[in-house]
Amino acid sequence: MPTIFIIIASLLALIFFHELGHFLLAKKFGVKVEEFGIGIPPRIFGKKIGETIYSINLLPLGGFVKLYGEDKAVNDNRSFSSKPLYQRAWIIFGGVAAFFIIAFIIFSLYSGMTGKTSVLGNEGGHFGDSKIVIREIVSDSPAEEVGLREGDILLEIDGKEADARESVIFLLSSKEGEETEIVVQRGEEVLSFSLMPRVDYSKDEGAVGIAMTEVFPKYPLYLAPIYGAKMTGETTFMTISGFTMLISSIIPGVDLPDEMRVGGPVVIVNIGADFYDQGFQDYLGFLGIITISLAVLNILPIPALDGGRLVFLAIEGIKGRPLPESIEYGLNTIFFFLLIVLMIFITLNDLKLL
Repeated sequence: MPTIFIIIASLLALIFFHELGHFLLAKKFGVKVEEFGIGIPPRIFGKKIGETIYSINLLPLGGFVKLYGEDKAVNDNRSFSSKPLYQRAWIIFGGVAAFFIIAFIIFSLYSGMTGKTSVLGNEGGHFGDSKIVIREIVSDSPAEEVGLREGDILLEIDGKEADARESVIFLLSSKEGEETEIVVQRGEEVLSFSLMPRVDYSKDEGAVGIAMTEVFPKYPLYLAPIYGAKMTGETTFMTISGFTMLISSIIPGVDLPDEMRVGGPVVIVNIGADFYDQGFQDYLGFLGIITISLAVLNILPIPALDGGRLVFLAIEGIKGRPLPESIEYGLNTIFFFLLIVLMIFITLNDLKLL
């Protein structure tokens, strides 16, 4: 149970820093902040400090910063609507920027930590890419039958480089019922095994019956920010690719692999618990990925999200005047409601209530 609280607290902390990005840039440009809220109303607790109410709200599905003159134009120097277009764009983008900054910090800490580098025998630090290490072999599985062992480093799957845990899972599941060559490094030896991934298997055991850990090397502290930036960029690219696949799956006939099914808060907490059990470094990596995912999600051009609000500002810049308030407010309200319904639906599905 304490693990769940730690994960929920971590996710709420990410939301807090996201909203803090909006808040700080609003303050920088002289916009009055009426409320800084964590969670979605109704309000549980609120305290006014200065001109701003700081609140905790009932639904822990997000947060908000309520700006003076944001929903309705107000002719006042301290209103959001009175500020130049570029300042309003920066205030909106501030939340996404905060996610990227936090992800960079997380991945920099991750890169500079000790952890599972001993599996690779590189206690002094190793400069190179991550390695996919087998940490568990399931009994009576194809992996056990051919002689794969815990500690083996995956190098290739049918000639394709094993460069990320997710890609290895996808490759193996796509080879169900087919003879597949797996190349591993065991100590100083490079060994090749031929096996057939199962067609019928439980998700916990996987197609070949192995559990894997993606092991990143330990870097000197002065280089950790460089590799933290690299990991931030690579994770962003991977996340955008994932969202592209998710959106393309709407097209009839296009399907996603099981490993890329949509999951809600319950699934995220469960996955987070697995990473937390593996150790703090693995949990940091999980938080970094979640942070980038939230950044990419927020920048999507959907009303009610930061990306949608930026689209409205772009339209204003092109037309020379903002959209009618009724249209912008109506679109934001409709899509906010749809997003809440979608989140509830996904959560119920996670709980197997649908």
